[in-house]
Amino acid sequence: MLTHKQRIENALALKENDRTPYSMWMHYPNRDRHPRRLAELALKAQREYDLDFIKYMPFGLYTTIDMGVDLDVYEGFEKAPTQHEPVIRDVRDWDRIRPIDGTRGEYAVVLESQRILMEMMEEHVPFLQTLFSPATTLAKMCSPAVLVRHMREDPARVHRVLEMVTDTTIRFARASADLGADGFFYASQLSGRQTMEKAEHEAFVEKYDLAILNAVKDRTWFNVLHLHGAQVRIDEVQHYPVQGLSWHDRDEGPSMEEVRKYSTKAFVGGLSWGENWLTKTEEQVVGEVREMCGRPGLILGPGCVIEPHTPKKFLELVHKTVVERSCCR
Repeated sequence: MLTHKQRIENALALKENDRTPYSMWMHYPNRDRHPRRLAELALKAQREYDLDFIKYMPFGLYTTIDMGVDLDVYEGFEKAPTQHEPVIRDVRDWDRIRPIDGTRGEYAVVLESQRILMEMMEEHVPFLQTLFSPATTLAKMCSPAVLVRHMREDPARVHRVLEMVTDTTIRFARASADLGADGFFYASQLSGRQTMEKAEHEAFVEKYDLAILNAVKDRTWFNVLHLHGAQVRIDEVQHYPVQGLSWHDRDEGPSMEEVRKYSTKAFVGGLSWGENWLTKTEEQVVGEVREMCGRPGLILGPGCVIEPHTPKKFLELVHKTVVERSCCR
């Protein structure tokens, strides 16, 4: 039987495996900003479902807190805190954003949580820390539409903040690698064709993505680029220095078969994500897994993130189908 790391290594090399490597991940609202609790929840899920890698799930707005985002917090553990109001409204508001140290403030909370997890693991399971592209972080402080409008209205102002956030992200990523991260789940929410023009994407998104990924590529071996949304530019990012690609293949496409025609990278996906899964029957969940099992270069996982209120039986079905029934043999 192969180790978790060996399965991931085989998938990245497009080689056969003893079983399909897989992982599942979800947010833990109102628990994910407590370093030890997040570490405990992530490790519990890995052990319960024998996950082949841990995709870490810090609070989704963690890159914005120290730039002034205030939160509305809700009771319970299902609804994540939301931004009280946009930090950026007018294009001149970008002038108020100042440099942030990627090892302090909210970033320090995430790093401390990772440190605790690493100490708790008896077997080192491949670990991916979550990074957001600088453009994604900026969009979280206003909206994608407002960010694009400001890019066109006053590009110099936006570039200044993008450069600043890039430096912060690199510092954070290097600190995470020093703590034992095997790689990063690098998420871009601004890579859909309907969001901006190709030249704009190259100037405001790709430029900064490459700066960050190139800064960590020699420190890590398992980096996954996640393109969020519909009509993503997956054909245009094949030169990114990552080993894996993640996108909404099951729900919004393009299909893995289409992307495999021009990509030699491993794919992370094959399962529906978010509320899409909540409409499925148990038979459909099993069918999604079986359809993907046994494919070289595939690491099974959700197209994005699993809803916190997804029935536990769905997660158990994925585990049983992959692990207990050894569907790829």
